[in-house]
Amino acid sequence: MTKNHAEKRLARAYAQAHDLPYRQALASVRAARADPTPLLPFAQRLLIEAVEGCGVRHWACVDEWDGVGRATITDLGGERFVLTVDSVLLVLREHLDENPTLQPNDIDSYFADEAVQRVLFGGVIYRLDLHRGRGLVA
Repeated sequence: MTKNHAEKRLARAYAQAHDLPYRQALASVRAARADPTPLLPFAQRLLIEAVEGCGVRHWACVDEWDGVGRATITDLGGERFVLTVDSVLLVLREHLDENPTLQPNDIDSYFADEAVQRVLFGGVIYRLDLHRGRGLVA
C-alpha cells in the first residue's frame, strides 16, 4: 500500500467518524503528519499516561515498554498491538484542536486510555467504572 493510498483511506475513515467533508478530513490528516515535532511532547505524555497511568492495564497486558514512545500490548482477546508516538498523532491533533491551551502534563490516563482505544478499535470498547464518593460511578 502506498503512502498516498494509506493517507486517503485514513482520511475517509476520519471523515466518516467525525461527519466531515472528505477534503477537510484529508487536510487534517495531512496536517497531523506534516510536522509531528510540536506534537511530540503531547504524544509521549499520552503514551506514558496510557501505559504507566494504568489506562490500558484494565483491558490489556503491557508486553514491552520503552518508557517514552513505543509499547507493545496484548488485549483481553489475545490480539497484539504496537503503539508508537506516530500512531496516536491523529487523535491527539483532534483533541488539541478542540483544546488549544492544553499542555502536555494536562493529559490524564483516562483520556489516554480512550485515545488509545479509538486508535486501535475506532471507539471506546473497554470502560473502567470508577467509583467516587458514595457509590457514584463516573
